[in-house]
Order: sequence, then structure tokens, then C-alpha cells
Amino acid sequence: MALFSSIAFGIAYAGGYLAAAAGFSIATATSIGVALANAAVSLALSAISRALAPSVSIPQSEIQAVINQASAPRRIYVGENLAGGVRAFFDVKDGTLYQLVMVAHGEISSFEEFWVDGEPLTLEDVPDPIPWGGHLVGLFRPSSGKLSDYVAVETRDGSDLGGDYDNLTAAFPTWDADCKLTNQATFLAQMKAPHGNDFSKIFPKSYNTTLQWVIHGQAVYDPRTATTAYSDNAALVIAHFLTHEDGFKIDPSDINWDSVSAMADVADEAVPQLEGGTAPRLRLWGYWTLDEPPSDVLDRMHASSGIRAYEMQDGRIGLIGGGFGTPACTITAKDIKEIQTSEAISEREGYNVLRVLHMDASQKYTVTEVDPWRDDDRLAIEGEIVKEYEMAMCPNRAQARRLAKEQFHDDNRAKVSIITNLVGLKARFPRNHAQRHTILLDYQPEDGSGRVIQGEYEVLDHEFDPIELQCRIDLAAVDRASGEWTPEEAGDPPTPLLGGGANGAPELSAVLSQRVIQVSSSFALPILEVQATEVAGRNDITLEAQSRPVQPIPEIGELPWLDMQATDYVAQSGPVIDGQTYEVRARFNGLFDAPDAWKDLGTITVQIDATPPGAPSELIPSNGTGKVHLTWRNPAGDFYEIRVYRSETAVFSDAALVGTTGGVSGQISEYSDTTITATTEYNYWVAAANVSGVEGSPAGPANITTT
Repeated sequence: MALFSSIAFGIAYAGGYLAAAAGFSIATATSIGVALANAAVSLALSAISRALAPSVSIPQSEIQAVINQASAPRRIYVGENLAGGVRAFFDVKDGTLYQLVMVAHGEISSFEEFWVDGEPLTLEDVPDPIPWGGHLVGLFRPSSGKLSDYVAVETRDGSDLGGDYDNLTAAFPTWDADCKLTNQATFLAQMKAPHGNDFSKIFPKSYNTTLQWVIHGQAVYDPRTATTAYSDNAALVIAHFLTHEDGFKIDPSDINWDSVSAMADVADEAVPQLEGGTAPRLRLWGYWTLDEPPSDVLDRMHASSGIRAYEMQDGRIGLIGGGFGTPACTITAKDIKEIQTSEAISEREGYNVLRVLHMDASQKYTVTEVDPWRDDDRLAIEGEIVKEYEMAMCPNRAQARRLAKEQFHDDNRAKVSIITNLVGLKARFPRNHAQRHTILLDYQPEDGSGRVIQGEYEVLDHEFDPIELQCRIDLAAVDRASGEWTPEEAGDPPTPLLGGGANGAPELSAVLSQRVIQVSSSFALPILEVQATEVAGRNDITLEAQSRPVQPIPEIGELPWLDMQATDYVAQSGPVIDGQTYEVRARFNGLFDAPDAWKDLGTITVQIDATPPGAPSELIPSNGTGKVHLTWRNPAGDFYEIRVYRSETAVFSDAALVGTTGGVSGQISEYSDTTITATTEYNYWVAAANVSGVEGSPAGPANITTT
């Protein structure tokens, strides 16, 4: 499912609903049965794009829709898959984008791994306190990386109501009990729009951002244990489709479960792998949609596993596949009424190179081409004649190459069609379960006419005519070497996908300082300044810096960070308060994969003037009625104020500030201390301070005993 502007793309249904197929282009979405309306697509793209700006009011009719489940394309997953889905809800609240995505029709076994933009992420519980506003109860977020504070996700496996999210209901009361999405596997993503320049780094693909899950599809029945659980065993998956109410809808009593069990045993056989270890012989991963013919689904499953469903002798449905079985019978010339033969495919038809494609989890679950099979003898004569063999539901390279080897054999072999008497009925069914159906043909005309045809043949088709009491059988020659296998035949693995390549920010080296701007001869303003060291060869980089006072406000806690004005590698604050302590942080902005981490540059206490004034002189205390009267001469130079200190000891460090006053440079000033206690000995000091609170040397102590 894609985010912003077209998280996947906006798709308009005939009923006026919005939807989006995760990770698909509009053309691909159209190909799976979605009606495309260009006007509605443009509307959806516009609405989603504007959704990033919380201050913009977006009409509900543009960005909120509930999918009509009767008309929306629905997928039923089996095995392991990377899945997106169809958007059922899309709206913005308090700067957070809410998306409810329908992943699958019916219950799935599990959500295994969350992917954003084609990369898997490790999830953790959303912490408390939550990283941003909104409703995040029970959600998970990426445990690390740039998305950890911007994406949260929650899932429903389809066992009950797929639309039942407390977080969604809390944010949007209109999403009520009627929005059930019954038995739909879904996920709810909450995505916070990043601040400023961070947006292009958090979501570099903007509206093309995709959200997906690696899922384990539906649980399947295993007749060997009489249990239902997740499995990608190809035989069990096919039996599941045959009996599924949204599949072939065959009554389970009409399935020969002994045949399914035998085929499942073959599918579970451990096959040595070129990379080491083993893998089950036959697995199936993929899905079917509710609007595709069931026969087409069986064809895809057969192509990816070699297993076919067929009607058995008891009239029930069984599974056939695996290797060539024990021949069911031998048919000789005396039983054959008519015979027709065709040679193996010649240079005028068929192919001599078979390209092999299968689903590969290491290639982000895409259909990937691996080493082809080639007939070098024919290539030397005919030139290259290529055919593709796509196994979209085959998740294993060895399985794909092995099946392709068998297919190469099957498509390039001699064919025989015979009409025989009732002896041919012996060739109607295979001798054993889970084996390809073969017979022996021994055609040696007694009169010497015609060619001798002997050997093992696979039964491709069998028809019985009850009126003429004869059978028509189509056969193809068997070379059992086609079923032989060694791990080396798996061929080379595909080239690993390249990572995005880390493009992080360079190390920041910066100096924090204050500057004093002299506005007039008597007025100065302090500002903060950050000067960063220039990074050679990087003309994309600029500096970002922020500051705030360090003292929290009790009512609101810490104060917010304020952006400083930056030009290239220098950032400056607005006017700051003299004497206030500020903390400052900085980082680089540039063409990086993710936002640069903020670097703490420490704290700074603003000080416009660091030069202390001179000391006052001629300090004289005298008693008054309920007070001590002080006089002194101010220092000759500039000063901002005079501070008066008092102590019962003669030690200045013990003194407390009792008051401040002004005065004229070099002139007599006075101050009355009315906070005294009678008959008490005091010592007084006076000191001049500049505008930044820097004090000069004090005058004193001047001793007096109050009356």
C-alpha cells in the first residue's frame, strides 16, 4: 500500500469508491479487474498530496471511502507472500494520516514482517509516552531508523472484523460498527507528516511510498494428521483450493484424501540444496482472486508444482504428480486397432531454450529469471528458439529448475495416439498414488508392417467409447533421466539486489558563541551564533540549528525548540535575553537518505558585557528610625546598577543581596535598609554591576550596630 499523493495510486470504481492496489501501477491495477477513471484518479492524487499539510482542510468526500466488498478485487493467499492491499479508509487527523488497508479475503495465518518502500523493518511496541499525538494504543512502530517516530501499524488477521480498530474509531467517530470488513485481513497504518525539510528524507518517494507485509496465507487441512494449520506443501495447498468455498467448491467427501496424503508426502521430501541444507520438494506460494476462473488457478498451481487434479477410479478427485510411476499395464500390437505417431519436436516447431522464472523471496518476492535449460545439440543446428516457463507460485530455485527440466523433456518427446480394445481400460488410472501415470507399449505388428514401437509412455489423455467398446489413449515417451536431479543443477542464484547505498550526513563540527549587536550607542542586542566547518565538495549541504532556554516552565515543561536563521554554514538566533542560559543543537541538511541526527552543542549563558565596573568608595552606614541608611560614592566608569549586600559576619561570601539602586557615575548615592533587626551588628557592602550582571569589586565591609 503506498503513501502520500498516491500511496499506491487512487483507483476509481464504477460505484465512486477509492481504492489502491499496493505497490501496483495504475495499469497493473486495471489489469486485475479494477475500472479506472482518470478524473477520480486525479482527484485522489490531489487529495493525498494535500493530506501532508495538517492546516489544510480536506473534504471528506475526497479522501475517505469504504470499499464495496462485493465489487472490490479480493485475493486469497496461500504460502508466504509480500502483500499490500486495497485501501478501505484514508483520512487525516491532527497531522496524522490514517490508512486502513484490506490485505486478503478471509483469514490468514499471520503477519510476519512489515515493509516500507521495499525494505523490511523490525517492529516494537509503541512506547509510552507516544512519539507523537494521536491514537496509538496496541500499535507497533519500527524499532530503529528514520521511520521510528513517523509510522505505526496494527493488524487484523481476518478471523473476525477487519475494520475493528479502536484507534480509528477514536479518531473518526464516523468509522462505526457498520464498517465491519467482516473476515478481511487488514492493517491500520498511522503516518505522521515530518517537519519541514525532513519530509523528503523520511519519505523520499513521497506519494510512491509503499506499505506491505510479508504474510503467511491461509491455514490448510492435512489429512495425514487431521489438523488445519499453515503450510506451503503444494499438495495440501491444491487440495485447499479444490475444497475452498471461494475456490473450486468441491465437497471434501469427493476428495480422495489418501491420494492427497501420498502426494503431500512426496511434496515434503527433503531435497538437498546447492547452498547447503535441504528444502521440501514441492511448495506453493501465491494467491487467487475471486474473479478468475478456477481452472486458470489450477493451471498456475500445476505449472509451479507439477501436481494435477484428476478423477480417480472411484469417481473422487485425487492428485497426481511427482516422478514417473510404476507402469499400470502393457499394451501389445494385438490389442491395438489403430496407431498414430509423431516424432519429437523438429526445428520447425517448439523450442531449444527454456527460460526459467519463479517467485524469489531474496528478490523481494518478485518473479525472477534464473539459469535457462538449453539443448546445445539442437542449438548448433537450429539457432536459438526460446520459450518462457513462468512459475509464479514456485518459491524455490531448485524446484523451479527441476520442474523446468521435466517440462523441457515433456515438450520435446515423441507422441503416440492409439485406439485399442477393452484392454485399454487398464491404462485409465495410475497404479499408485502420487506418481505420474505410465504404461508399457509393445507394438510389434505380426505381419511385419509398420514400425516397432516399444518402451515406457506417459498417459496424457484417455477416452472410453462405451458404444464401440474401445479406448483412445494419447501417450508420450518417457525418459526417466529427466527426473534425475543433483543440487548442482539448481544453477547460479540470481545477482543479489543492490542496497540503497548509505548516503548519510557527514560529521558536523561546529562552534557555538554569542554575538552582541550594537543597535545604538546606548543599546545592544545579544544573539546566538553557530558556525560549522565547511564540508569540501558538498554544495548541497546547509546548516540547521535550533535553540531554547534551559529553564522549563512548570505549567508546560520544557520550552519548544526555535529555528535559527541559517545561511550555508552559519546559523543565527533572534534576540536573546541577557543573562539567560540557552541550549543549542545543530545538524546538516542535504541530499541524505535520512535526516541528520541533531548534535548537542551544549549551553551558553548570554552576557552582553563581560567587563566589570569599578568599585564604589566612601561607604558610610548610619542608624535611622527602624532602618540603616547607607551612602557611598559611585565608581567613575559606566555601570548598570548598584547592589547592596548585608551579613552578620565580616565575610562577603556570607552576605545576602538586600536591594539594588541606580546612580550617576562618580556621584554620591544612598540606600535605606528597612529589613533590619534592632540591636544587631551588621556588615554592609555595595558593588557596581554592568548590564550583563557582571559585578566589580565591592566597597566594604562597613560595620554598624542597629539601635
